[in-house]
This record gives sequence, C-alpha cells and structure tokens, in this order.
Amino acid sequence: VRADRPNNDLSLGGILYPHLHIFSAYGYSTAPDGSLAVNDHDPQRSATLQGFEPGISLRAGKLQGFANATGITDSDGDFSFTLEEGFLKLVDLPLDLQIRGGQYLNRIGFQNSVHNHGWMYVDQNLVNGRFLNEGELITQGGEVSWNVPLSMMQASVISASVGRVQSHDHGHGEEEHGEESEFEGEGANFTDTIVSAVWVNQYDIDDMNRLTGVLSGVWGDNEFGRTSQVYGVGFEYLWRENGYGVGGDSLRWRNELMYRHFGAVSGHLPGEEEEDHHDEEDHHDEDGHGHDEEEGGRRASLDEFGLYSSLVYGFDDRLEAGLRAGWVSGISEAGLDDRVRLSPTLTWYANEARTVQARLQYNWDHADDFGSEHSVWFQLGVNFGGAHVR
Repeated sequence: VRADRPNNDLSLGGILYPHLHIFSAYGYSTAPDGSLAVNDHDPQRSATLQGFEPGISLRAGKLQGFANATGITDSDGDFSFTLEEGFLKLVDLPLDLQIRGGQYLNRIGFQNSVHNHGWMYVDQNLVNGRFLNEGELITQGGEVSWNVPLSMMQASVISASVGRVQSHDHGHGEEEHGEESEFEGEGANFTDTIVSAVWVNQYDIDDMNRLTGVLSGVWGDNEFGRTSQVYGVGFEYLWRENGYGVGGDSLRWRNELMYRHFGAVSGHLPGEEEEDHHDEEDHHDEDGHGHDEEEGGRRASLDEFGLYSSLVYGFDDRLEAGLRAGWVSGISEAGLDDRVRLSPTLTWYANEARTVQARLQYNWDHADDFGSEHSVWFQLGVNFGGAHVR
C-alpha cells in the first residue's frame, strides 16, 4: 500500500488493526484445470476463490506482530483454510536492528513476501513458482534485519532468516508430460532447515525517480535428501509524476533473475516408494532394504535459470496497464519444462484507497511438452484495512 493513499485502518484500542482481503478469479483456459498454475492462489478453474484472508496487525511501540489465515479453492473446487503467517517483531532496537520470530513468508527478492492481494498480476511469476516452493516459501523460525547506515541510499536493509520450512499440500501443479523422468522435479523443493538472506537498496534520484536493487539467496535441504540453493538479483525503476505527492501517473519497471542449483537422486523421493508400495512387502524383502535401493539411485547436480520482466503504467492511481514476460529454462531429466509466459493485464481501482478492484488478464503459455495454451482471467478483489505489519 502506498504511503500517500488514504488510510482506511480501523483499530481496536489503537493497538490491534484488523484486515480482510477477498480475491476471486473467473475465466477460461485451453489447458486442463490447474495444469498451468504454479501457486496455490493462481486461478485453478473457471471460478476460483484465490484468497479469503482475514488478518490482524499488532502495533504496540517496539512490539509489533501480524497473523493471517487464507482460504482457497483448488482445481477440484475443494476449499481449504490454513494459517499463512503468525509472527511477533521487535523494532527500534540498538544498532538499528529488528528481530522477527514465528511463521512468516521469507524476504526473498521482490515477490515472495507479498500476499496475493498485493500482486500486480492475477497469478504468480513462473520463476517464483518453480524455484521457491510453488511461490510461497514460508519458514517457522527467526529473522534479524539491519538498517545499513549507507548515506548515499534512502534505505538499505539486510535481512537473514533461519528456520524450518512450513510445508503444505498443494491442490495444483504443472502436469508432467511425456515419459516418466529420471528425477522427480518436486524433489528440488526446500524442506526441513533453510537459511535465507536478502539485501535491498533504495536510491531516490529525485522525488520523481527511484531505483531499487535486491540481492537474495536461499540455502537448505531438499526433498531428495540433498541440498538446494537459489540466488536472485533484481532491479526496479519507479517514476511518479507527482513525486512524493498524491495521485498522478506512474511507471514501474521490475526485473528479476534467479538461478537454482540442487542435488538430485533418481527414482522415488524418500518415503514416497514406501507409501506407493506399502502393500508390496515382497519387493522390499527381496533385497531387505527398500530405502537403500532409493539411496543407490544415480546422483546428479542440476541447474536451472529463470527470469521475469514487468512493466506497469498507472493512470492517476485508478487505472493500471501492465505487461509481464516470464521464462524458466527447464530440466528435461527432471520433468521440468522450458516454459515461457506472456501476460498483458488491465487493472481498475474503485477509489484511491483501492478497497475494490477489478483486473482483466490474458496469458499465453508455451512449452515444448504441451505447446501453446491460452487463458483469460477476470479477477475481483476487496480490501479492508491499511498496510499490515511486515
């Protein structure tokens, strides 16, 4: 939420601030339901509840906090409701430090820590969805942030987090095509303990032009029982006609490149073969070590790149036209497509506070395995409450 927008906060005792966001999408795709989605909040079918998100922020001096739950429907139309974030935060500490603990969306790049209602497009970026646990890397742990005293920057913040990945079942997923791959692509997802870090620098050329750069890294265990690493670099240029003032036209050009390196083991993922063949005891008895057979699979180190570029022009803070291009390089032996998506979009806001919005978006998806698919989505959103604690 931009600082110059009217504040629609409702407080309870001046300490607790409730929020509510409801987003839904309607439309049509030439692809099977859910097969193009890379995130739980992406449109799954002709009518999708992308998010029913009640939340509350705590602001009590140096102690802050935030908690929210999210309800969604999957590609089968089934509804689920889970806790997304719940953390406490100490601010204005010595050395300009902040400490956060609990369950939170990791600060990685521009997008991972942004909730669905804050996205500039109907769906998640391809690279975030592919590299960061379906675009929502959530940790139960602790984080330290330091406001770096760089006089040439308007803001420079380094954040580092350590914790356990919060896993959940996904009601979507890119469908695998063709023959079964040697390595299971989802095995590259982070699990158990991870470390993440991000360094964000903001430089205001003047009151109308702003440059923001971000460097990110994530290291940790993956579902193969080995390790994954993701590195990212991002750049954004923002121009606002009225500078720090209210209203006026704006232009936002955002770009981000990510690289992923992970260790893989061929065959079933650990624990998966036992689940799939729990009745086939004779198979395990023949060699006496079902898991050892899995560990004896071929090991490999695999690499993948991805990027997106987004250009959004705002007309007096009430209408936005955007164009996004995204690409992930794919790994054929892991069943991961080399995939491209092009997404023009148009967003209308009912008022300056953006309590009601409507968005129309077209997606062209292409991969060698499934060819070209076309999707058109119409999104409706309702927002109540001001900016939440992050």
